[in-house]
Amino acid sequence: MRTTHLLTILAVLAVPVAASAQPAPTKITIGIYAPSVEFGAAQARLAYVQGLAKAIEQNTGIKTEAQSYANVGALKKDNVDFAIIDGQCYAANLSWKLLASANIGGGTTRAWGLYSAAGGDMQALKGKKLAFINTGCNDAGFVDNAMLESEVDANFFGARVGKNDLTAAIAEVASYKTAQAVFAPSASAKGMTKVFDTGAVPNPAFVDLSGKLPAATVDKVAGAVIGFGGGGAISGWAKGDRGIYAALAGRLGKVTKAGVLATPEPVRIDARDVLVDPPTLKDTALVDVRHHFVRPPGARME
Repeated sequence: MRTTHLLTILAVLAVPVAASAQPAPTKITIGIYAPSVEFGAAQARLAYVQGLAKAIEQNTGIKTEAQSYANVGALKKDNVDFAIIDGQCYAANLSWKLLASANIGGGTTRAWGLYSAAGGDMQALKGKKLAFINTGCNDAGFVDNAMLESEVDANFFGARVGKNDLTAAIAEVASYKTAQAVFAPSASAKGMTKVFDTGAVPNPAFVDLSGKLPAATVDKVAGAVIGFGGGGAISGWAKGDRGIYAALAGRLGKVTKAGVLATPEPVRIDARDVLVDPPTLKDTALVDVRHHFVRPPGARME
């Protein structure tokens, strides 16, 4: 009887131990979908993520494979463990665990603006074509609300031309002249006229997509990413700041603006202010009596 109870107790105690002793994976997969980063060519993009995968493999001791993706849908379908994901896409999927934020140009965010090849006036763009990065991550919300602050009618531009990445979107305006305006990071829009600033946009994020790997493995992956210098389009990585992506997520929704109606303050009038003697009543303007009489020429006064 005692033996049975002892075995039962041991079995109960063994459950949490088994759960915490989750074995390390035999392979890690990472992907990259960051169309807002100018790698220059698809080969350069793949080479970057492969270099990062090698650094992760050295830090974890686990075989790591890398793949570059042309759209976010394909990346999700492949069920990769980790991914470099565009800032706009992470803002639309904040449930993913953030591990690091990309450093580009000295910061984890970049200033963006609306740039034009048709002049620096917004009205000059009415009915023209707008080029944008077709990320598949609430692009309409990004353009109409985050970039245009819900203040421009959706039909203001004559057409919208979605491109696969930032390089192609800029070329649509600067080189091919098939569109007249584009939203882009300020440092990337060379040779075009800035129409106005649209605010800061966070750089790509490195995220844990699977959420199934042991915490120790995830920590080692995060350490390898933050310590990876890389170079080129992404100069490095910093500890993830979820706040910058949450801020962008808040800007993706339509904002309806209305005038503020405030209760006016009561105006109190002092009775003494309206009972003031006109200053003219105190003026003395006496006229000399002799001015009232005129002596005709040759006349004699009696």
